[in-house]
Amino acid sequence: MDGLFICKDKKYIDQVIGTSTLSLLAKKDNFEVMLYEIKADRPNSITPGDFPDLMEFYYIAEGAIEIEDGSTLVKLEKGDYFYVSNIKETVPVKTIEDTKMLYISSQPVYNLLYTYSGELRSLLDKSEQKDLYTHNHSNRVQVLSVKIVHKLGLSSEMNYNIALASLFHDIGKFFIPDEILNKPTRLSDEEFNYIKMHSTYSSELLKGKFIDDIAHIVEEHHERLDGSGYPKGLKGNQIRIEARIIGVADSYDAMTTDRAYRSAMTPKEAIEELKSLAGKTYDKDVVFALEKVLIDEGAL
Repeated sequence: MDGLFICKDKKYIDQVIGTSTLSLLAKKDNFEVMLYEIKADRPNSITPGDFPDLMEFYYIAEGAIEIEDGSTLVKLEKGDYFYVSNIKETVPVKTIEDTKMLYISSQPVYNLLYTYSGELRSLLDKSEQKDLYTHNHSNRVQVLSVKIVHKLGLSSEMNYNIALASLFHDIGKFFIPDEILNKPTRLSDEEFNYIKMHSTYSSELLKGKFIDDIAHIVEEHHERLDGSGYPKGLKGNQIRIEARIIGVADSYDAMTTDRAYRSAMTPKEAIEELKSLAGKTYDKDVVFALEKVLIDEGAL
């Protein structure tokens, strides 16, 4: 029948996978209908749009979320819905369990999200394919970073920033030569200087795509409390807490992963190494928060 469109077998017009999965289901002029899928405990947020008359409608089809309404935390479950229009501030959203939301937008936003998240995710995948020893590293660092944030009791907005920054923290490795990334022997000073550029490259790639904090966090994730890190040799509180968290999660995952020049450490060996440097190069509170996470999960 003319004008009737029936879609079965989970078909969609297009899909982008980043920190969540967004599927474009239907589109008419500026009007878009999407399926928004978010894993449990993954922080997200709704940010002010570029269109003053933009309305975004969210219907909880499966799962449950918590949304901040000023100082009030509201739980929304299957069958509940909310919408935003002309918001002035970021609205933090946390998924309590795996969640699917029907997402309807009065203005075309899918292509914007695809350009940012889709291209970045593609570049991230390519960068991890280049490095033989870091497959899925960014996802593991993201999961650990978010768990540390929970242990430290930090804000939902900071949680979201860390989730994005930790996922894309190594995306700049795409521009590092393969022979340096995968060299089985000790790097020369010149080669290590190439490696040190990846945090700056990552930061440059993220500028203008998210809020500026994300790019700054990523640039600082190899800075260390005593100033021995890179690229700027920042010290102590000059380093954002988000970057200090990602730095610990990143180091732990690197220690517990096989490399060309050494075998993986056990979780116990890695956490003891981090604890020996706590307060010197790594943030002490962050290291002990990670230890609590590992104990809770039975890794220690």
